[in-house]
Amino acid sequence: MTASVLVNAAWLQGHLDDVVLLDATVDRRTEPDGTTVFVSGLALHTERRIPGAHFADLMAGFSDPEAPFPFTRPSSDHIAAHARELGIGRDSTVVVYDRLTGAWAARVWWVLRSAGITRVRVLDGGLTAWEAAQLPVTEGRETPPSPGDVVAAPAREHFTDLDRMRRIADADDPTPAVCALRRTEYLGDPARPRSGHIPRTTNLPYADLLGPHHTLDPARTARLAHEHGLRQGAGTVLYCGGAINAAGLALALHEIGIDDVVLYDGSLSEWRAHPELPLATGRP
Repeated sequence: MTASVLVNAAWLQGHLDDVVLLDATVDRRTEPDGTTVFVSGLALHTERRIPGAHFADLMAGFSDPEAPFPFTRPSSDHIAAHARELGIGRDSTVVVYDRLTGAWAARVWWVLRSAGITRVRVLDGGLTAWEAAQLPVTEGRETPPSPGDVVAAPAREHFTDLDRMRRIADADDPTPAVCALRRTEYLGDPARPRSGHIPRTTNLPYADLLGPHHTLDPARTARLAHEHGLRQGAGTVLYCGGAINAAGLALALHEIGIDDVVLYDGSLSEWRAHPELPLATGRP
């Protein structure tokens, strides 16, 4: 088994002075036309946060703001530079949380890991679990930290690309691939253009792995992973809409010892942007 990267609220309360605490919250909004947009979570962070937490900018700091698709992984040097701005040093222990399901925090964990920054933990249940434990919150921004000295380091491949997914969809690559979206989103609707999933991929929704207060349930994860044939050594590719829920699934699988997955970074945001690429609806 791999060592757990999850910490609970009680542990964090006792180690607030020993860690670099990051709030990875992103604000999700619905436009009048029904479309979903993502904006910086800074306003939510300053409204209510765990004491000592700094805002981790997942929109720009830990993503490439110049990329055509949101949440695209930036270069390792870009990742390390933002990490230093947040006060992360070579010997720092980092804890990341968010205020939703933990997938945003998992994405920051995964991105940092891909740049060789590995002393990173995730608060299980995030702000929801912290508040459920009746622990204090505060408002406003923390005093900016002194710059850290962490640097990017070599790491195994954590991401894959469109060409690889094309080969999987065409059955030219036998690597298993799993969509982490909810079942209804995976199944799609034949009447709705460009809905559904990438052909030859299965579905394990990240949301199905969560227990009370958005905490991960390793027993449930292990059972569902077994039912889906997921195993260490397969190099399974995970994807979703924008590789956020996929990061949550990667974290859940890490907790049961499946630690060699990769994320399709463009996910359906990129796949759907190519009208020539097929999407399947219904059960595979």
